Order: sequence, then C-alpha cells, then structure tokens
Amino acid sequence: MRLLLGLSALMLAIGFATLWFWRSAPAPAECESRDVGQSRSPDGHSQADVFEVRCGLTVATHVALRPSGSPLEARFDVFIAAGSVPVRTVWTGERELLVESSAGRVLAEETRWRNIAIRIRRGP
Repeated sequence: MRLLLGLSALMLAIGFATLWFWRSAPAPAECESRDVGQSRSPDGHSQADVFEVRCGLTVATHVALRPSGSPLEARFDVFIAAGSVPVRTVWTGERELLVESSAGRVLAEETRWRNIAIRIRRGP
C-alpha cells in the first residue's frame, strides 16, 4: 500500500512539474508570410507562388504550386531556400516550371508536382 501511495505521489509530482515547464516555456515565434510574386501556367490550370516566411529572425523563400483559383492552403512547396533570396519562376511549357535562384542553401527541391515537371537552375 505504501508503494502504491509513493508511486501515485511521484506521478503527481512529475505531472505538475511537466505542466509548470510547459506553461513557463516561451511562446513560439509568430510567423509572417509575404508574397513576392506569382505566375500562371500557359494553360491557366496551375499557379506558382513565390513568398517569404519570417518566423522571428529566421527567413525562408518558398516556391509553391497550386491549382489556379484554389486557396493558399492548397499550396505545395516545390522549392525552399534559406534566407531572403531572389527567385524567378518561368513556365517553359504548360506542364513545366523552371525555378531560377542564386540561393546558397537550399532546404527542399521537388522535381514533380502532380503532372508538372519542375527544373531547378541554381547560379549567380
């Protein structure tokens, strides 16, 4: 019986300590999104969005694809670079997007989204 009471007291103490640490932790940095540009595919079915996301001191530049006219939540990132870097998107065909960037550090690159091929050209 003593063992059961002791374990119950220990579990309560751990629970209260966890609650205290969780409540006293700093709030996560608020993130802001800033649109840089957008372009539609030649057939008008898809759209490429270029935008920056700032969370505290951290900045990332994104290129995302979505069906034309769909909400922002439908975006799918196909290119993400660390920092605020220039990015240019060029539709080279109805189903091919060229992403040009001089980013020093690329965090994500995709080669396809649905039926669209994505080419990444990195350079100065």
